[in-house]
Amino acid sequence: MSCLSILIADDEALIRLDLKEMLQGAGHVVCGEASTGLQAIELAKSMTPDLAILDVMMPGLDGLDTAMALHSMNIPVLLLTAYSQPKFIKRAEKVSVYGYLVKPIAEHTLLPAVQIAYARWREMQDVRLKLQNTQHELQSQKLIARARAILSAREGVNVYEAHQLLIREAMNQRISVVKLAAKIVNEGL
Repeated sequence: MSCLSILIADDEALIRLDLKEMLQGAGHVVCGEASTGLQAIELAKSMTPDLAILDVMMPGLDGLDTAMALHSMNIPVLLLTAYSQPKFIKRAEKVSVYGYLVKPIAEHTLLPAVQIAYARWREMQDVRLKLQNTQHELQSQKLIARARAILSAREGVNVYEAHQLLIREAMNQRISVVKLAAKIVNEGL
């Protein structure tokens, strides 16, 4: 696993120290330490860590609310807690965390959890990117189809011939078919 930049937030200094030693011993960089959720958010804004490890119960803003804020900043979160009750787990599911470890934490459970949490987050990023690309492609195809229909009606040709006209004209103007389709649709409105 590659070296990750990790933010730790726990109101217990001894826990932060143990986590830091385990993470650094595995080759990771602890880019910041916080004892409250608000401190964690501020550090995340300035440090942009690869991953955050948050305690659920911290003074002020708890780890679950902090996780929500970090999720909106596109930072994956691994939760750390002494609480394994279903209500905490249910709430953790709703804030899109990538792992949930129950204290006391040992190196043999922490390091695989970090690796898996980061890998799941990367997979999610890939899925989001593919979805965006697919949505963009779909919009482009809809635009081209509308332009073809306009050309077909305007030129009195079938859809296939309209498509060929669209391609030739895009090549003549040295622009993409999508850009030409957008021009045709905008003029046709």
